[in-house]
Amino acid sequence: MAHHIPRSREITSSPLLRTLNTQVLYLGRLNTIVAEILPAIKTQCQVASYVNGVLTLQTHNHALLGQLRYLHAQYLQQLRQHKVFTNLIKIQFLLAEDLQPARAQNEPAKPLSEQTKKLLLETAQSMADAELSEALRQLAR
Repeated sequence: MAHHIPRSREITSSPLLRTLNTQVLYLGRLNTIVAEILPAIKTQCQVASYVNGVLTLQTHNHALLGQLRYLHAQYLQQLRQHKVFTNLIKIQFLLAEDLQPARAQNEPAKPLSEQTKKLLLETAQSMADAELSEALRQLAR
């Protein structure tokens, strides 16, 4: 039984992809607002979510995590001054683990199969974005 491989138009018009894109844009906006209000932590933290009045900030910095928790009340008060965070109840701070699996440096990437190369080229042909199309072509080589 042949599997249906979605074309780029099917993928980009997917309701799930639209929802994810909306969420990414929303988180980006929240990150910008938090960075403006709390410039001291803007390079160390990012917004993970804002749901039901709970803002979740994550950091990779172990030492900063304790400071963030200590300054919770002050940050809460500062953020509530912005119209987006008027309903802010609390801030959660999480330690973000690196999600990238470590790859051995001497282990080369496996070559693409002919079928994968063909699919990349077909997708590149159907793309309206010339830069993305060229990137897919280069990947297929």
